[in-house]
Amino acid sequence: MKRKGRRHLPKVGTRAANQHELHDRRERALHPFSEDPWRRRRAGSAIVAAVVASGVVVGVVALIVAT
Repeated sequence: MKRKGRRHLPKVGTRAANQHELHDRRERALHPFSEDPWRRRRAGSAIVAAVVASGVVVGVVALIVAT
């Protein structure tokens, strides 16, 4: 009996299997909460990191000046 939603997967090592794996990896990499280190980084994340780092530096300097 066939079940709905099942899809045939190609044999391991074939060209179709490699393309299928690459497609799945790209989909996972583009997910916003991905942990894949090869995914593209956006400029917004670099700007946010710079703002947070500068806020920490300003906080430490303010703490030193206040004491």
